[in-house]
Amino acid sequence: MNNRRKRRNKKIMIGVIVGVIFLSVIGFFVGRKQSRLEKTLSNSISMIEYYIVKKPLSFIGDIFNEYNDLKDVYDENKKLKTKLDSYANVEAENEILTTEIDKLKKITEIDYLPSDYQTKVATVQIRDQTNWNDEITIDLGSMNDIQEGMAVCDSKGMVGVVSKVTEISSTVSLITSENPSNQIPVMVVNGDQVVYGLLENYSVNSQKLNITLLSNIDKLEKGAKVYTSGLGGDGKSPKGIYIGKAKKLVTQTDGTTTTLMVTPAANMEDLSYVSVIKKVNNDGQ
Repeated sequence: MNNRRKRRNKKIMIGVIVGVIFLSVIGFFVGRKQSRLEKTLSNSISMIEYYIVKKPLSFIGDIFNEYNDLKDVYDENKKLKTKLDSYANVEAENEILTTEIDKLKKITEIDYLPSDYQTKVATVQIRDQTNWNDEITIDLGSMNDIQEGMAVCDSKGMVGVVSKVTEISSTVSLITSENPSNQIPVMVVNGDQVVYGLLENYSVNSQKLNITLLSNIDKLEKGAKVYTSGLGGDGKSPKGIYIGKAKKLVTQTDGTTTTLMVTPAANMEDLSYVSVIKKVNNDGQ
């Protein structure tokens, strides 16, 4: 036992001495100015370390990064291909439905359906910071056959309704207004059920549209969507303009009124160009 303890103590002493010598050598080289030979040796060691260790490791790291980037591109292309395939199916279905609708029009001698409409592209001229959620001004007016009550959309969904028209411009009341001047007739496609209601206003706190339902929904289906109902009269919003996705049902304390909370589909923060939707009437106007 004593011999083992002596050997262990001896190893500890040797380790301490080596450590002290190593630290002293480092302090010596750091604390004084290096000679030309020492600088040459130091630079040579640094170059060897760079070309033998650091550069190969960096090269390997770049290879792995390029591989990961290529893998991400491959995954994105795979997703895009899937989406394009689905778009092709939707386009084919639309062509079939359009053909069927045209045949039905001829059989029934109906020229126009409630969902038929024309569009005019407009540029947003004014969006005042004080009325950011309330209204915009566009560069189309009565000279372009714009009328009050027409729906206005971006590429994703409805943004508002034309509320005032001059010869060369129009004011659009946005659906995000907390105090809109008019209610918008809507319909909710809730699974196999279609329910009608009125778009009342927008809640800034919840960032949701509030729709008062005119009939009851027993259960809100996941993915239920809200569209214009086309019941606003001639020249007003046509049927089928997408507004947004239903999120929550709220029943008032009196139990007689049910409010549907809806997330707007349109990008209301970036309105540079919009489309004015004109309903096509049976007289062709």
